Amino acid sequence: RLRGRVAAAAAPTKMAAVGGGRASVGSGKELPEIGGLILRGNRCVLVRSLKSEWKGMRIPSMQSEPGELPAVTALCVVSEVCDIDAEDVEVLHGVPPVNSYAVRQGKMRPIAVHALYAVNPPPPGPLEAADTEDPEDSYDWYTFPRAMDALRSDSFACAALAQMAVALSAAAAAGAVPDKWGGVFGQ
Repeated sequence: RLRGRVAAAAAPTKMAAVGGGRASVGSGKELPEIGGLILRGNRCVLVRSLKSEWKGMRIPSMQSEPGELPAVTALCVVSEVCDIDAEDVEVLHGVPPVNSYAVRQGKMRPIAVHALYAVNPPPPGPLEAADTEDPEDSYDWYTFPRAMDALRSDSFACAALAQMAVALSAAAAAGAVPDKWGGVFGQ
């Protein structure tokens, strides 16, 4: 649970195409989809479906709940889609969200992707050790070039990552984003 919210699997909602995403049932109102890009130094988290809901990797996202703040939804993405404790990340308030786009229910929809930062350092050892993919886990860490390669079939996600890299670079220059654990994503 995150701020009184029940996990997606237990909620009486229709699942959207992105892992853990939800749509309002019967309300007729489209809820916004929110992404949470978890960063740690020069790496980000991308997710895979362990239930074969889609192929390849994606930027983690889900639909928000009615009245929910986008930053809260972004934190829920961490716990419900990535299966990472929300307490292990913080919202980077100095970095604006960027948009990706995806077809949902036959229509092109925006996905506002918010920057989140891991509060704990990477495991001991060389940072490159984190570059090993584990198909049994719902997520993996990617450098910018590896993330762009993993998302190469999704031009909207690639554009969002490029926009995020520019925003992170500016925020790091202003001191709003830490330059540690291998640098800043996109460098």
